[in-house]
This record gives sequence, C-alpha cells and structure tokens, in this order.
Amino acid sequence: MVSCPEILEQLAKWLKEGRPDANNLVDFPWEIERPSNDTIRAIHPRFPVEINILCSDEAESIRAVIATNIITINMDNPTRVKLYRRLLRLNNMPFAKYILFGEEDSVAVAVDLSIYSLGKREFNDALAFLISGLVSVAKEFGIEEELYQSMINELASLVAKHFEEGWSREKLLGYLVNIVGMNPKDAEEFLRNLGIKAPEDLISRARDTISM
Repeated sequence: MVSCPEILEQLAKWLKEGRPDANNLVDFPWEIERPSNDTIRAIHPRFPVEINILCSDEAESIRAVIATNIITINMDNPTRVKLYRRLLRLNNMPFAKYILFGEEDSVAVAVDLSIYSLGKREFNDALAFLISGLVSVAKEFGIEEELYQSMINELASLVAKHFEEGWSREKLLGYLVNIVGMNPKDAEEFLRNLGIKAPEDLISRARDTISM
C-alpha cells in the first residue's frame, strides 16, 4: 500500500534529478523543500512560482496548488460573487480547477491526482496544466504584470538564498544562464541589481562581515 511519505519521496526524486535540456517539465531541475512528511514545495527557476504539493492518506490523493496574489477574504459580498462566477466559468478547462487556498482565501489553481495511479507522465501533465491555468487566471483578471513582477521577486529570492549558501558569482551566473535560460548580459545585469557585482566585492563583503 502506497503512503504519502513514499509518493512524495518519489515526486521529489523526479523533480530534483532533472536536467536543463529536458523536454518535459517534470524532467527539469526543480528546487525542493520538504516542510513536513505530507508536503513538498517546488519551484522551477525558469518559471519561478511556488507549487505546493499536499498529500492525504485519508483521501488517497495528492493536490498540487499554485496560489495567486488575488486575496478574497476582505472583499465585499457582491465583488466576491462576481469573482466566483468568473472562476466557475474558467473551471471548464480539463484537469486543473480554480479554488480558494489558505487562510486569506487566495485564488489558486489546483490539480488532484490519485496516489495509486500516479505516474511520471501524469504528474508532468499536472505541472503543465497548473502553469497554463495560472496564465489563464492572470489574463482573466488582468494581473499579468503583477505575476511577472512576483516571478522576478521569487527568482531574486532564490539567487539571494544561493548567495547566502556560499555560491560564487560564477556559479550564480551559470545558474541564471543554464538553468533559468537568461542570456549572459541579462544575467550580469540581474546580479548587479542584487548588489553582486564582482568577485572582489564579495571578498570585501565577507571581510566586513567577519570584522563586525
């Protein structure tokens, strides 16, 4: 009998063992966190939005979710009704569905899959439908610019995290070029905007940190 820890371990293995030149989403290199035995958080740096993968032994299923910045908890009732109607109309797409997620009732895209029949191809389809569903809801509610900015912020957070982990500037450049898909000039500019300018700057910053 398959359990949630086992199926999530398999999903994490698929995602972590990816390669940059893959043809399928599931085969790309994802960044993985395991906050608990029944949860995975996955981010693909080329499309940097957080995917929460939740598993339930009772429901015998996993749910993959991407939450948006559309928060409904404080909306007045007429506005909420109009928004829900638009979401219900969007729910005619296959596989993915639109739900409310988290304590703030954020609009989210979700896919539910059985833990018993789940295979790599089906999981890849789920990832594709999640991302296309996110794009659809962004277009429907006119938040394309907000989505783009949140992705830039998420990528900046990933780069900053790796910098704090001790990655060299050259390794960060390789990450942006080979994994994210930036051209070298844009990658250089991205690092400069984060304050990561040159190797000597990193050395100076390290000395200042030690002397504090």
